[in-house]
Amino acid sequence: MDTITKQLAQIRCIPMVKQGREDQAEALAKALRASDLRTANISQQMNGGLALLRRLAQEEDLLIGAGNVQTLEEAKAAVKAGAAFIFSPLFNEQMVEFCQQEGTPIYPVTTQASVARAWNLKTLGCYPVEELGGLPFINTLGEQEGLTFIVAGHINEEMTATYLENPHVLAMTGSWMLKETDWEATTAALKRAKRFALPSA
Repeated sequence: MDTITKQLAQIRCIPMVKQGREDQAEALAKALRASDLRTANISQQMNGGLALLRRLAQEEDLLIGAGNVQTLEEAKAAVKAGAAFIFSPLFNEQMVEFCQQEGTPIYPVTTQASVARAWNLKTLGCYPVEELGGLPFINTLGEQEGLTFIVAGHINEEMTATYLENPHVLAMTGSWMLKETDWEATTAALKRAKRFALPSA
């Protein structure tokens, strides 16, 4: 397991930023630091997503990734902007090949274990997790193929523990930790998410 994936496995809850602007980077960084949950998954499908990623990636104490990456061009732009990892809701072989060549962890989504084996992927994205079969699906591939997953897709705070208790779930990424521009509420939610983190080995 690479260093970034190991870090995410310890953090467990990865905030998914679906709404935001570059000028909110300082406030978001402050909330991440105040909660000690120092990671974020910045959607590349929102306006200003790449700019926000670029700005936050400059903070050396934060682990910032690119989320909802759907094309090779988006992956290239995100890696150039400093993304520590890539989360993709689909499986694009060119994107996977590029990230592996760059040494950037990528967590794409596929329901085919043979595809994961062919690309030597041990950790996959699982989105939308409920539609793909939820925990039974995760258990099947986890037990048969030794895969782990970063789950996503309409997971609220109440559901988080159920997923993270599963031995095949490495982490989850979701937006429930972010309360739009209410930074006090966001910090409080991030602190609650931090409690899911595993003790450092």
